[in-house]
Amino acid sequence: MDKSSVDLIITDPPYNLERNLQRFYHREFCRICKGSILVFCSPENQWKFSGVKYLFWIKPTSTKNYSKNYGRFVEMICYYPRNGVWNKDLLWANYTGVYTDYVIGRTEHPHEKPESLIERFINIHSNPGDIILDPFAGSGTVARVAERLGRKTISIECQDW
Repeated sequence: MDKSSVDLIITDPPYNLERNLQRFYHREFCRICKGSILVFCSPENQWKFSGVKYLFWIKPTSTKNYSKNYGRFVEMICYYPRNGVWNKDLLWANYTGVYTDYVIGRTEHPHEKPESLIERFINIHSNPGDIILDPFAGSGTVARVAERLGRKTISIECQDW
């Protein structure tokens, strides 16, 4: 992709990516995005690069079997503020950095993110007509929400992780 060709990146890459792949993708994200970058990650494998700010999604309780392990009820969102949009016209609660949104209904994708959370980030960090990239599209939540909000989208998904 061309340099500075997208306005916002919101993505949820595989949480087990090796550090060298994180570094590669982060460099590419910075090259092609003129706005902010939001990357979901696990607390154990953070995307720690210069300028990062940490946001947190407190996930609802799960019915998974935790008889031998602790469950993960928090995911991190590494936010890289750049020269992008910052829409300040929303209610103050949208800017707290700690979110408790829920995935509504049954989902086929095991790592789907809540549409309400993605909608909040799109409204804060982009304007109608902007181009939003999700290079690890998974369930397609970013594209669905972005299109509903009048943004253009580019989604990429690779099944060979």
